Amino acid sequence: MKKRFTALFTSMAALAFSTNVFAHSLWVNLNESFAHPPGHAISSLGWGHVVPMDDFLMSEAGAVTIERYDLVGPDNSKTAMPLPVIKKEKTLKSKTGMDIIPGDLGLRKISITKETKPGTYQVVAESKANFFSGYVDKNGKNKMTAKAMDEIKDAKSFDFSCRYKAVAKSYMAIDKWTQPEPAGHELELMPTCDLSNVHAGDLITFEAKLNGKKLNCDFDGMNYLFATSNTYGGPDKFSLSSYIMDGKAQIRVPTAGEWVVSVMVRKDVKPDNELKHLTKKCQTIYYGSTISLNVRP
Repeated sequence: MKKRFTALFTSMAALAFSTNVFAHSLWVNLNESFAHPPGHAISSLGWGHVVPMDDFLMSEAGAVTIERYDLVGPDNSKTAMPLPVIKKEKTLKSKTGMDIIPGDLGLRKISITKETKPGTYQVVAESKANFFSGYVDKNGKNKMTAKAMDEIKDAKSFDFSCRYKAVAKSYMAIDKWTQPEPAGHELELMPTCDLSNVHAGDLITFEAKLNGKKLNCDFDGMNYLFATSNTYGGPDKFSLSSYIMDGKAQIRVPTAGEWVVSVMVRKDVKPDNELKHLTKKCQTIYYGSTISLNVRP
């Protein structure tokens, strides 16, 4: 009975652990302001579930380390912006029982100048590949850790081991929309329409590729594109979804406000597939990619 309870507890803990981590999304909040000519945009990073802000990049509910935070120009030139500073901050106690925790979500100001070239600019964020493993140690105890399998020296067996990498993009058009270039992500989500002038009720279209191959809904995997917003779904937490067929998907956005479009793909690591070089590190790979946009009334 004790063994059954332990196994059940381990399965539930592993599910909760992986759900917390992989249900989290990374996205870019890019808000334009032309109140003070010539104008600027404010960029910040969203992490978690609720648009536009949910949690810090490093928290008990889930953690991510950013390794790329770039402004990409219409000519595909890349300028690295300062990465978010991730450190354990001192928690302040309020007088009414609330905890106040400081942190950095990559808040950066991108100012337009006389030398700014027209066209589409993109802010690209990319996380490091994170590993998460649940295992039984040599003493029969169940453990979980943010490490790859080959980094765990006292493992007798593994319940699960996953790698997760999150990427995010948002776009800003100066004077005109030009088709942006891919960012070079493993899971590349690209717009195939003008995202600079989207209104409520418009149809927006995307292309999704994994390692250069078009995603599909077929026997190799059921792949979907999801869209969510704090203006749609409310407390019920539902979202829009679309099949991805021949790499293409589309969503009709019903409300004005900020929207995040996302694709999540899972692939098993096997000795005879294209991920065989990772067999000693993990059993499963999760890829996550988002594009955020602002929809007008």
